[in-house]
Amino acid sequence: MTKHEKKVKVSTITDKNGDKVKVFEDLDSFENFVKNSAEDNEFENVHCQLNYYPPFIMHETHDDPDKIKDTENSHSKKFVRHLHQHVEKHLLKDIGNYFHQPLKFKDHHKEEDFEHITWSYNDEATLNDKHFNLNIEVTCHHDDAMVAVDYKTSPVV
Repeated sequence: MTKHEKKVKVSTITDKNGDKVKVFEDLDSFENFVKNSAEDNEFENVHCQLNYYPPFIMHETHDDPDKIKDTENSHSKKFVRHLHQHVEKHLLKDIGNYFHQPLKFKDHHKEEDFEHITWSYNDEATLNDKHFNLNIEVTCHHDDAMVAVDYKTSPVV
């Protein structure tokens, strides 16, 4: 492996319903998986999770997680604002591009308490004559800068 190649960090877990869930540790691997799922026409029944430090945090720390400040969490208005911008302007937009359509996510909401903030986005889409639901939850916590994404697609019946 060359210094420019990244090892894909993914594992598989079983959720409480007995379904297999792919868990990614970096944004690039997650986005490649979603893109390949769309290209391979295997996108309408997917469940995966992503746990990562957002790109703006990694940029500030020069890609060194040890340099992340303790204040970078859901209690920081600046962190929350930048995360929300990253999610809406990059993550969701990129996912829409993989499905070759703009996703509107008209059904979205935010839940907030002392422990965490969660944004939930839901939309319906059609690709290759397959109609499916897309549900994405993005959560940040009060104790660190790690962000959790829960991504699910299911066929519309």
